[in-house]
Amino acid sequence: MEKLGSYLLTGHLTSQNSGYSVWGFGKKNGRDFFIKQFLSPKYPDNDTVSSAASIEKRKKKCEKFQQKKAAMYKMINDNSDGNAVRIEEFFRVESKYYISMRKIDALEWSVETIAALPEKDKRFLCSVIAHGIAGLHKGRVVHADLKHDNILLMKTASGNVTAKIIDFDSGFLETDPPTDGEEIVGDQVYFSPEACKTFMGESPELTCKMDVFALGVLFHQYFTGVLPGYDVTLGNYAGEAVARGGVATVSEELPQDVRDLLVRMLDGDPAKRPTAAEVYAVLAAKPHEEVPTTAVEEKTGSAAAKAAYVPEKPEEPEVAAEAPQANMFFVPGDL
Repeated sequence: MEKLGSYLLTGHLTSQNSGYSVWGFGKKNGRDFFIKQFLSPKYPDNDTVSSAASIEKRKKKCEKFQQKKAAMYKMINDNSDGNAVRIEEFFRVESKYYISMRKIDALEWSVETIAALPEKDKRFLCSVIAHGIAGLHKGRVVHADLKHDNILLMKTASGNVTAKIIDFDSGFLETDPPTDGEEIVGDQVYFSPEACKTFMGESPELTCKMDVFALGVLFHQYFTGVLPGYDVTLGNYAGEAVARGGVATVSEELPQDVRDLLVRMLDGDPAKRPTAAEVYAVLAAKPHEEVPTTAVEEKTGSAAAKAAYVPEKPEEPEVAAEAPQANMFFVPGDL
């Protein structure tokens, strides 16, 4: 097995489903880790060709990258409730930067699989996600790329299903937001109106309320199986349409409290959206109802969902464990 720093890779790094990085898995001290390599920047390690000025410029760019990432990773680790997956290490090997996280054995559940679950379990999964995001927002961390692909579902030790939040590549601190549209990356289906406005030449304030809008889109999918409605003549996505004065419409078939919550989350005015903590409070307030196994099987329709699903009262979000020291940047000599 190939060695990467203090990790033994268990396969080749791949770019599959990854726009700005390559990734793979490795082992360290008998534990399995997810490892991601950033495609840029690249540190001018052992560069004997470029000019001194060019090398110095690239070094400064790398130092800024290191500082911003390390600061954000520290806040993620310090404020995670355990369901926002912590960064184990942020390090450089030769010219390339990497992060590692504990490997999650994820279930292959689609949006449609989740939408077919009993209401109590959709509420629970959404409440776990909202709770995790609320913790990040307490540290003023904006995830900025919330979508189904960045939510991993996994079985707990007791057999229940919970959610883990991953992929902070697009993230930033509210205190150090992107300065233009080119610095905002992610899935435009979930973009907030503020994010869309930056591409329209405006300069809106970019805050944690961006994530609340994205959660509104995602939770509508989880509860109904489809995206919120919007005027397609105003844009290709809900956020774009709302940025141009439109409204994101919510399914009439949703329970009234969920419907009212999603309407607020998808408001064009960030100040009128609830906080992630308020979203969690609404979703967690609903009493859990017991659902017979036969009803679960009828509603899920998926062999994977039937095999993994346990129809019992969901657990509370995980209690935060001691945060790993990912805020420490490790250079090759330290590994």
